Amino acid sequence: MNVGHLNFFKVNKCGLYKVNDDNTYGLELSETFDLIQDWVGTKSLALTIPWDPKEKPNRSKCYCKDIYKDENTGDFLIMLWKSDTDSTGSLLGASEDGEIGSSSVVKYTNSYRGKKVIWGRPCFYWVIPELETIVSIKFDHSVCDSELFQDYVHSSITNRVKHSKRVKNKTEKGYIRLSNTDDEDLYKYMYRFDMKLRSLETTHTELGKLIPKITHIVRRETIIINPNDARADWLKTFSTLVPFVSGKKNAKTRQIEIKAEAKPSLNEVQEIIEKYSAEDREKRLWDNVGFATDKGITWVDKYRMRDILNVPSDDYSTYSAAYI
Repeated sequence: MNVGHLNFFKVNKCGLYKVNDDNTYGLELSETFDLIQDWVGTKSLALTIPWDPKEKPNRSKCYCKDIYKDENTGDFLIMLWKSDTDSTGSLLGASEDGEIGSSSVVKYTNSYRGKKVIWGRPCFYWVIPELETIVSIKFDHSVCDSELFQDYVHSSITNRVKHSKRVKNKTEKGYIRLSNTDDEDLYKYMYRFDMKLRSLETTHTELGKLIPKITHIVRRETIIINPNDARADWLKTFSTLVPFVSGKKNAKTRQIEIKAEAKPSLNEVQEIIEKYSAEDREKRLWDNVGFATDKGITWVDKYRMRDILNVPSDDYSTYSAAYI
């Protein structure tokens, strides 16, 4: 038995948009993923990256390893492959020439001498168009990266997908715009894809008990400091009053904690949770936002909407999109 941890995202934007207009003019969730599925088709893994790695060398390479649509529900399960050569987890190798849907992977070893593979780990996302919801599924052998997922979807639609009855245009600044050939004025629409973690409702019993007890809002950040003066700017401001804040020798970053007295309302707590909760934040990481009470700090991640998925097989090499 393997346990997958689910995080739920609300799709705020998906489709073609006019400037200052929240209405969509095509390319909603279902059409977006239908087109991505058609584009990847039976391509080999190496051909499913939706941008030129040479033009974006600092961006993680990402491929589509598998995608499946349930014709009864209209839901999709997409498995992306995030290339990673410096991972803290166990690296897996997927064949460069493997077709979409091939579930076979190999574990990384220094002595590997087999077929050419792309080292990395899978990312699983469940797309539910009817509910305008995306669900990330995190197993021990996989990773979650919602920003990379959004980037992959947007880049696929604007850079790779073939559009029937639409024309692609590139602006002077290099942005892609899409026009419907059926429109008389051929308006150049922007494609947008944006999602945000869903949090528990503010009326939830546990959250309702917390709010009256909040005394402070706590924010922790890691800041970059000047190597010639290992203090943050805000610390320098108080140097005459607090002369003991010099940083460690040769320090490049500083961990700070800001604690502000506050009595936030239900709506304000909801906004803070939605803005700062993270999909897969590791407990060891410093950066976070929380609510302080007399009994300690409650971090915002506690209130994101989540669940678990039990998969009967521990052999993750068999985890195809259709299987999940």
